[in-house]
Amino acid sequence: MKKETHESVSERLDRLLGLLASQRSWNGPGLAAELGVSLRTLRRDMARLAARGVPIEAERGRGGGVRVPARVGLGRLQLNHREALDLLLALAIGERMRSPLLLSSLKGLRQKLAMAFPPEERIRINRLRRRILHGPLASQRVSDTWENPRPAVLGLVQDGFFEQRTLEVVYRSARERTTRVVEPHYLMLAWPAWYLLVWDHLRDAVRILRLDRIESARLTDTTFALREADAMLLVARDLFASV
Repeated sequence: MKKETHESVSERLDRLLGLLASQRSWNGPGLAAELGVSLRTLRRDMARLAARGVPIEAERGRGGGVRVPARVGLGRLQLNHREALDLLLALAIGERMRSPLLLSSLKGLRQKLAMAFPPEERIRINRLRRRILHGPLASQRVSDTWENPRPAVLGLVQDGFFEQRTLEVVYRSARERTTRVVEPHYLMLAWPAWYLLVWDHLRDAVRILRLDRIESARLTDTTFALREADAMLLVARDLFASV
């Protein structure tokens, strides 16, 4: 039998909480089937939730089932690093667009996002937020040629960005197609385009990469220390004409 990892259990408990919140009541077999686990594992997971303080009610017999009382919330939001980054990017879009429907609640949303993580992770999340930058609006040429980035590439870029690990990418610029190793230091939104502000080992210099022009990516085992955003932007400000 495959040994459960801490991560797999944690992710399954998050799914279990989501299922309990999605409808009034579940029967045990149905809930186990949705999770893809045995009834024994389900009972063990329910006990884990109860130990966390989640109030779970169970009724036997016809019409019975498992549920969380409707008046009770499900506690702290559980996010993995990709979900946290997606939410931070969504907040960055709201700030960049200066929507009056969002600006009044952005500060509260950021605070709640921080509270979704244990104390030791909050500093890391705050640092992550400071690595998401707002640039000028994209030129008409960029807006007209911008495409949705490849989903497989986005996942690897997120991992490299969050974990501060270098990426080997195949990049298609306006003039050439190259393979290069880059340090993904900062994400920049120049609406509607997203860019990576990187240290490029091929050029041995700061570069700005359009996310939609990264054709493939591979995450390496090499980590890097962050460079100052202001210094990188000062060097890279004239590069926007070519990305």
